[in-house]
Amino acid sequence: MRTRIFLAGLAAAGLFSGVFSRNLLPSLSAQGGPTIYHNGWIDLNKNGKKDPYEDPSLPVSKRIDDLLSRMTLEEKTCQLATLYGFGKVLKDKMPNEKWFGRVWKDGIANIDQQFDGRPHTEYDLPASKHAEAINTIQRWFIEKTRLGIPVDFTNEGIHGLHARGATCFPQECGLGATWDEDLVYRIGAVTAREARALGYTNVYAPILDMARDPRWGRVEENYGESPYHASRLGVAMVKGLQENGVVST
Repeated sequence: MRTRIFLAGLAAAGLFSGVFSRNLLPSLSAQGGPTIYHNGWIDLNKNGKKDPYEDPSLPVSKRIDDLLSRMTLEEKTCQLATLYGFGKVLKDKMPNEKWFGRVWKDGIANIDQQFDGRPHTEYDLPASKHAEAINTIQRWFIEKTRLGIPVDFTNEGIHGLHARGATCFPQECGLGATWDEDLVYRIGAVTAREARALGYTNVYAPILDMARDPRWGRVEENYGESPYHASRLGVAMVKGLQENGVVST
């Protein structure tokens, strides 16, 4: 069930529809054969025909059912896992031959904070270079894995995107003290636009726990102690993010 829900999120976000920067897409498939990038769809499994899961015109449920019927147990398992990015778990900045022997040779659900500035890399800035690097990694999963399932690139976002040069906003406890839903919406919108500019598709925000015990080490990451107050600001943040092109989780 979790795998099906996650794949539904990918489809809804457009990750099966070839919505990557057109000028960054290669002209040939990884196998050196005919192009896999077609007008409006990608031949993700490289078999030369448009299968149901590759067809953006079909209902999401039908595409997911078709994809699940093709997946091995290993591929389904990998769609339940997050790979923390370079400098955390991932040892490589960019794809290389060693990746064919790693767990993610069967795909991976998320790569979190691949180039978030810790440690600094040559891909951090400018934003165009950052996005091109993310697209290059995405192409590896599309072109080199059996079913070509795209990766969901995630980043933190409860007080702005976690990346070099991104706008840093107050923590949620500070935003909660403003009681300003429009302000929180606009912060979400800025965070989303910066995330999309760098190539991220999913932002971890908002956090909706209740701040009722100051001994909790992450109490500052909450809007306050009132469920009503937190829900109103939470909805504003979600709308700000999702109406500007990224998934809020």
